[in-house]
Order: sequence, then structure tokens, then C-alpha cells
Amino acid sequence: MSWKTYTVKEDVDTTVSAYVKERFSLSSRNLQMIFRKKRVKVNSRIAHSKRMLKKGDVITIELPQDKDYGVEVEKGPLHVLYEDSHTLVVYKPPFMLVHPTGQTRNHTLSNLVAGYYAKRGEVHKIRPVHRLDRDTTGVIMFGKTREAEQYYTNQLQEGCIHRIYRGFVEGDINSDGVVNAPIGVDPVFDNRRCIDEFGQEAITEYRVIEHDDTKSLLEFKLLTGRTHQIRVHMAHIHHPIIGDAMYGTRNKPYTRQALHAYSLTFVPYGQTEAITVVAPVPSDFGLEIHT
Repeated sequence: MSWKTYTVKEDVDTTVSAYVKERFSLSSRNLQMIFRKKRVKVNSRIAHSKRMLKKGDVITIELPQDKDYGVEVEKGPLHVLYEDSHTLVVYKPPFMLVHPTGQTRNHTLSNLVAGYYAKRGEVHKIRPVHRLDRDTTGVIMFGKTREAEQYYTNQLQEGCIHRIYRGFVEGDINSDGVVNAPIGVDPVFDNRRCIDEFGQEAITEYRVIEHDDTKSLLEFKLLTGRTHQIRVHMAHIHHPIIGDAMYGTRNKPYTRQALHAYSLTFVPYGQTEAITVVAPVPSDFGLEIHT
């Protein structure tokens, strides 16, 4: 167990149990356990779970430690881009899922992260803060602790984490632009997304790096974080990501969509200064531009 102290900085109208559960990403079982064992205090006094909180209250809580990784441990190469006691940022290679899903239980990035922790004798639940498509490469963040995961989740929702992608698209684009088109689930294929006037707001800014008569290298900034957002938006304006078999076409020699999560800018949990973590563009991304 580890003690944490947190000051309620916002106006609230909720119980200490509801606040703690959301703030520290606790399961109902762990929540019941810490209150039963009197491991939650408000203003230095043991708190009842139904106590109402107010702005300025100081919560002291003894959080349960992680006992397992939540996924199978797997040894393998892992390219670490940034790490501190709360945060791990790594490079995701192509053709790999971020986390086990469906019938895929092994050979995901999360399995390798668990192996990395295990090799160092550390136990942290595997907590990816965001996702990348199977074929997309680049920067991805994991929270080592519940507090860090919740912090980064909130930062994403508030637009305080900035993600930059690079990608090759079909056709000649010679000026910067913005795609503002809502995205929803495809009515026929639930693993696909489509432009849907009743869907969620989705905004993608793009900047031209290089271009020629047949293709363009663009830099994308996500102002929202919808599934397949860049891929759907570029297909919508008739410039699909090169090699994207789902929303465009895939022709040899391209074996995947040419999309790469290039950088992540964020303020690390517990710190005050923003940093930028960059993942170099992979070698299989090497399409030439003839200007």
C-alpha cells in the first residue's frame, strides 16, 4: 500500500467514495476494501464513504499496490522513448496491436511492456493511455500508476496532450488545411468508421511537408481523438493514406498504411514543464517525393 495526498481543487457535489473511485481509477472491490480498512481520510480524519466533499478538502488515501500486469508477460525488444516513476512512453512497431483483444492474447505491445517491467523486478498494471491502429507506428504512452493514468486520461479529454502524426496520402496536396467532419460507426461494418452527420465531432489539421504529382507527405494535428480519425478524414477529401486497405487501396510495395505517430507533447504527471517525445519515422515509410 502507498499513501497519497490530494487536495480537491474544484467545486464538487459528490461523496468522497465516488470522487476517490474516479480520481484514482479504483475498482468497486478496491474501493470497498480501503473504506472498510479505514484507509481514506479527509482533512486528517477517517472518512465515511458517504461524506460529501467540498472544494479545499484534503484527501489522504492509502492506495492498493498493483499485484499483476493484467496481461501475459512476454520477453522481446522494446524501444523506450521516455520513462519516469509514473510514465512510460515507447515506440510501437508496425503490425502489432497495442493491447490484447478478442482472440489475440499474445505478441502485443502491452505484453512486451509487461516483460520490460518484469525484467526490472517491477509490477505495474498495463495501462495504455491511448491507442494506435495495428499498422500505425510511433509514440504511445502508458501510465505506470492509477493516478498517472487518470491524469493523462483527463489531459487527453481536455486537449492538453498534443499528438502529431506524419503520413503519405494519395494525390497532390499543395496547401495546408483542416478537415472538420463528424465521425460515427459504419452501419454495415462495426470495425470501420465513416463520416456521419450524427457522429462525434472530429477535427484534423494538416500541414504539407512535401508533395509531387502523385502523393503528398503531410503532418497531422489531432484536435479530437476519434477512432481511425486521420484515415477517415483523408479518405473523405479523396486523399486516402497510401497503403490503407480499409479506406483506400493497398498496392505493392506497400504492406501497411503509411501513417506514423511522430510526436507527443505533454506535462508529465507530478511535473510542471511540458516535454516533447519524438519517434523517428521508420525505414519502411521511405516513400520518395519528386518535386
